[in-house]
Amino acid sequence: MSIIRYVVVIPVIAVIIMANVMYIAIYILSEEAVDYELKRDLRKSVETYCHKVNIEDGELVIDEDFPTKKDNVYYLVVLRNKEIIKGKYPKEVEDQLAKMKVNKKNKLLELGYEKYYVQDIRIGRYNRKGVFIRGVMRQSDAESFYRRIEVIAYLSIIGFLVFFLICEIYFFKKISKELKNMRNVAENIGSNLDVSQRMESNSRFYEIESLIQANNRMLDRMDQTFRLQEQFTSDVAHELRTPVATVLAQCQYAMEKVRDKEEFDEILEVIYRQSKRVNSIITQLLNFSRLDQDRVEVQNETLDLVEIVSVICEEWQERAENEVSIRTCLEKAVAGGDIGLISIVIENLISNAVKFSHSGGIVDVATGEDEDHVYVSVKDYGIGIAPEDLELVFRRFYQCDKSRNDEGFGLGLPLSAKIAEKHGGEITVVSELGKGSTFTLILPKNQF
Repeated sequence: MSIIRYVVVIPVIAVIIMANVMYIAIYILSEEAVDYELKRDLRKSVETYCHKVNIEDGELVIDEDFPTKKDNVYYLVVLRNKEIIKGKYPKEVEDQLAKMKVNKKNKLLELGYEKYYVQDIRIGRYNRKGVFIRGVMRQSDAESFYRRIEVIAYLSIIGFLVFFLICEIYFFKKISKELKNMRNVAENIGSNLDVSQRMESNSRFYEIESLIQANNRMLDRMDQTFRLQEQFTSDVAHELRTPVATVLAQCQYAMEKVRDKEEFDEILEVIYRQSKRVNSIITQLLNFSRLDQDRVEVQNETLDLVEIVSVICEEWQERAENEVSIRTCLEKAVAGGDIGLISIVIENLISNAVKFSHSGGIVDVATGEDEDHVYVSVKDYGIGIAPEDLELVFRRFYQCDKSRNDEGFGLGLPLSAKIAEKHGGEITVVSELGKGSTFTLILPKNQF
């Protein structure tokens, strides 16, 4: 059974059960209500004619217009000893009612399926006997009005049930149609692998509309992911093609034209440098893959960021020689994490700052901590990053200015951001074109 049918059938069954319960309740309550109303109406009818029977100077006086039968009610004037002064009983129950006690209580005579209601109201005393007006009413003669109400109630239940079923069928078809459309779109996407398709978002039902929008957002992300994957594949091919082409060209040249050892050594140096570049790309791609698949075990170690930053700054100062000066302002910063991975992040940030600084420029490196976080800030005063490039610097293989960074291939910052994320931290960037950039590694104090 489909979920829609399940959702529809259960309410229908519940409504049918409720209708049966209501039917039983109406049946029981209607019997009680009819019985109560008939007794009340009979008493009011008898009280209406009490003023037509009086006892004056010891004599019983009955007005001439005293009715013996009116509106299906029999009226009698009787004494307590059951003697009838005026009026008569219905013939079919005359004997039974003649034997019935005369008092102020309501009485009921059941004869087969028929009921007779009897009401006595005392007028006074005559010849030392109580005088009463007795009203007799046959149920079948008087209950037609109440039975109509009961029938109307039953018809209302049936009408409500029919209306509910019609609504259920309508909404069932409506919801089924919209879900089938969603299914068809999903099947088309699955069979054609075309994630550019979108589900129509015009449902009148909030839940279905939310589901359609959620699916469309998922398709947007999938489409974006596929496009990034395609771009990633293209970038990898492009980055690897250049060094591989260089190696092949050098090998071919060496085999065809090299005649002395000095020229051969130069070719080997080019091959070595390009092979090292390819190896670096492959290594970082493998690191990305392992981080994405949680195959890298992040060690739980105490990170003294002051010590780590000091060592890396000294190494890069030696490499930069006098072209760039690295200044440090290192305050206490201790966190938890993997020393090897965090060292990669810090080295990437410092190496980028050195590469993008002007000749004779300065790179400021600072560490510190607050109540919840520690940070490593690397600031350069170089070429800076354009506003439109700020959101792209952490994309794989993205390079803001390849002409100023022929040694890089756009994997350092994305890898660094991934490592920071694995440690529960992040890397922020603030930059102004032509004035430099500031990259900050932020880590939680108690991540491990």
